[in-house]
Amino acid sequence: MGKLHAMTDHTHRACTHRSVILPTRPLVVGSVATIDELAGLQPEGLLDCCDLLEIRLDGMTEHMSTLSGELDKLTQLTDCPLLFTARGPEEGGIIDLSAEERSQLLLAVADHATWIDVELSAYEDLSATISDLREKGIGLILSYHNFEQTPTEAKMQSIVDRAQTADIVKLALRHHQASDFNACIGILQSNDRPMSMMGMGALAPVSRMLYAQHGSLLNYGYLGDAPTAPGQWPAKLLKQAIAKLDPV
Repeated sequence: MGKLHAMTDHTHRACTHRSVILPTRPLVVGSVATIDELAGLQPEGLLDCCDLLEIRLDGMTEHMSTLSGELDKLTQLTDCPLLFTARGPEEGGIIDLSAEERSQLLLAVADHATWIDVELSAYEDLSATISDLREKGIGLILSYHNFEQTPTEAKMQSIVDRAQTADIVKLALRHHQASDFNACIGILQSNDRPMSMMGMGALAPVSRMLYAQHGSLLNYGYLGDAPTAPGQWPAKLLKQAIAKLDPV
């Protein structure tokens, strides 16, 4: 049976501090980047649109008290797991936040978090915070973003190798040509690691379907009025499309 349909829903990955429940089939992450987008969600229908909800804290720094109430409402009305990111400016952050500010944002939402996403380049600066959050049973995504190009397959493999402490390794890369697809599929197929892979730019929509079909576990779409990264699908449409994929 093909990789896509052979997967069960979840498995356990033993880590230093605890066991994290990992997805083992392609899931859709719906992303929101503003407090208005978050407040406009309909919690009762959220799981029809996505399997996880990503909340971009770097877009909500002026509304943390409002955010607290919205998170309480979400957790009461939906079982959708929450993934939090406080993205740094070098890899697409909405505003320029220091490592300390990002740590404070992530710690403030710890009671609601199932996952956090931290750039691999920021791992050392945020290591104490990451350790505290993982002690609470929160899963760690270590991510790499390249808004200019898709690195060579060897370079991508070195990034994956550096992210040994991650529960899921995420690569988001600007695609310019069809050969970029081949390089990324090669990484997905040659690694046993749980991974999330996506293209950005004009070739991004195709890439997100293709990589889900080849084992990318987290596949991002948007829930608000506009994408939170170049080339995202609307989350509900992406979830419907991935559900129709045949195994490779």
